[in-house]
Amino acid sequence: MSYIDTIIFDAGGHTGNEYYVRFVVDDTGQAWDDVNEKLSLSSNWVDEAIELVEQGLTGQYPIVIPTDLPTGKRYNIVIYKLVGSEAQSTDDIEKQYQVMRGSIFGF
Repeated sequence: MSYIDTIIFDAGGHTGNEYYVRFVVDDTGQAWDDVNEKLSLSSNWVDEAIELVEQGLTGQYPIVIPTDLPTGKRYNIVIYKLVGSEAQSTDDIEKQYQVMRGSIFGF
């Protein structure tokens, strides 16, 4: 089951900026390929980028943990600001934090 981990905020409120998130395993560098629904070291950057959807015109963007993201791993959650028409490795990182998926509570 997918769930909202946190909400990030655009400092300017509703600006029209576009953001995306990538989930990267902390100790292996594998990234979640959202298109093929698996962890991989050789995925296409575009397949790893999960678009963040603004809530209305609030400048608030929920970070939704994918349903099939493997448990038992610590992930770097990296939020990028989309610069061009599609995600690429040169996009600016806006925020990064870690989350453990697979605690004793089953999250």
